Amino acid sequence: MGAVQMNVAIAMTLVIVIFCTTSLISALALHDHHHRKLVAGSVGTVVAIAMYASPLVVVKQVIHTKSVEFMPFSLSFFSFLSSSSWMTYGLLSHDPFLTTPNLVGCPLSILQLMLHCKYRKRGVIKEEQDKRDLEKNFTKSKQSELAIEDGTDGKS
Repeated sequence: MGAVQMNVAIAMTLVIVIFCTTSLISALALHDHHHRKLVAGSVGTVVAIAMYASPLVVVKQVIHTKSVEFMPFSLSFFSFLSSSSWMTYGLLSHDPFLTTPNLVGCPLSILQLMLHCKYRKRGVIKEEQDKRDLEKNFTKSKQSELAIEDGTDGKS
């Protein structure tokens, strides 16, 4: 089992353990609806905030490389649509468990969209420039190999 597969297995195990623990506590330890709703809502709020914050792992890389290659636009856009819709519904229904994570998710997805606006064109230009550099280096290395095999210094 590779390192990536091991990380996925650990993450899935963690998710299953959190779900089962929340379910068992709600079903066995808490006997009234209010406390069950409080525990399940709190765990759901933390998980939803983690979900909205997860694409921010690549924000440092986006700013450093000035390229949004690793941050898909559709994920940022639909995250914004979803969080703003659920935030509005949560505010209208006075539900803190809907409002809180989406109140966090909305600005985070706006930040992602702003990064797309700022760095979207530079990524394409940089990628094309990198391809040209690779082609130049590849050509130079082939010339060097031929020169070494021929016993010349590679200059004509």
